[in-house]
Amino acid sequence: MVAVKIDTPSSLSLSSTIHPNSSNYSLNGETNDASSASSLWTNVIVSIILTFMIVGTVIGNALVCIAVFMVRKLQTPSNFLIVSLAVSDLFVALFVMPLALLYEITQRWQLGNELCDAWTSLDVLLCTASILNLCMISVDRYLVITRPLQYAMKRTPRRIALLITVVWLLSALISIPPLFGWKKVRKSLECGYSQELGYQIYATVLAFYLPCTIMITVYYRIWKVSDRISKAEAKSKVGSLETPAPYNNRPKTSSDSGDMHLYPNGSLRTSNADGDDGALEILPKNRREKRRFTIKSFLLKRNKIYSSKEKKATKTLGVIMGGFIACWLPFFILAVVRPVCLTLELKCHVPQLVNSIFLWLGYFNSFMNPLIYARFNREFRTPFREILCCRCRGINIRLRTESYAEQFGPDPTLQATQRCSLRIPNESTVRYNSQGQTLVHVGNGSTASDGESKL
Repeated sequence: MVAVKIDTPSSLSLSSTIHPNSSNYSLNGETNDASSASSLWTNVIVSIILTFMIVGTVIGNALVCIAVFMVRKLQTPSNFLIVSLAVSDLFVALFVMPLALLYEITQRWQLGNELCDAWTSLDVLLCTASILNLCMISVDRYLVITRPLQYAMKRTPRRIALLITVVWLLSALISIPPLFGWKKVRKSLECGYSQELGYQIYATVLAFYLPCTIMITVYYRIWKVSDRISKAEAKSKVGSLETPAPYNNRPKTSSDSGDMHLYPNGSLRTSNADGDDGALEILPKNRREKRRFTIKSFLLKRNKIYSSKEKKATKTLGVIMGGFIACWLPFFILAVVRPVCLTLELKCHVPQLVNSIFLWLGYFNSFMNPLIYARFNREFRTPFREILCCRCRGINIRLRTESYAEQFGPDPTLQATQRCSLRIPNESTVRYNSQGQTLVHVGNGSTASDGESKL
């Protein structure tokens, strides 16, 4: 006699009973073994991936904090906001992600209700602080670009510290209410955020939707201003190429040996009747005029470098903001939908896999921020490389030398002691020393100073 029993449509239990041998056969054990093996390998793969993300988040955000602490040129008011962002992301990786990984693997909470409340509140606190720090960084960048002079006077370290304090206090005000009863009773062995509809509206609006709206608006205005500045710079560059700059309205001069032309860079070019064309760099008699021209050139170059840095910072901010929206928007949509369904008693079934993906996608934003700085911001990328290679000693000197070489040339010592050097057709060299004296090195090895030879 064979008896077949079907428990549920989704599970098949097959038991066979043969009376002569009184033996039982079951396929249920084989199915459970296969399912357990598959679940085990799934848990192992998920654990490896999420552990890598946790470790990467810790290392990346720790690098940001160490770099700003060690490198003096990174110790700016705007980077203090970045450090606050890195600290919040670092704490997410240290105190929130490990317990989230444990809960993800076991699918049950066995650490007690008190620790559950503390963990969820800390989760909300740190993630909200990360989001609000991003919002403050975007507002700071907007004011730097649109009101550089007015904002520079107010952008002191003390005021930036005050802004950071406001960010963390506001985050605390969003995360604390469930500890005082603004929540629904949870089931046993479950741990999650408060599903009270009023609290979720309060928390999601202040923690995400309002900051996200501010960031989108601010970045759109930053893009408009940057686009307008770029177009103005392009027009001025074209105009400067088409119109030569006058140099104190000095006319051309002539001599018996040929024509001499004085150029704005202080060069005297002569052409004689024999067809020889020689160029000689000279120091103008009025050194104030040369100094004025040099300062103007330096300021133009410095402004160009500053504008390039602002464009890179704006691009970095755009990538960060795009990543932030992509990572957190699905989670916060689900955070509002779930309590609405519970309150209205709607049958809204969200698979646990979707819940997990959206939650860890939000955590991934903390992993991604340092990578964005390393990829798009050279001021952070170079210190990251030096720190990872354990070359922390003398890091400020090396970075300062690289910055100087980028702006003024590859040899700062030579640039400081020797203002100009050129070769004349007759193998004589004109040099200006650090005191501004003219030294002429003739081909036979003799030297003539300002007192001996006037060019």
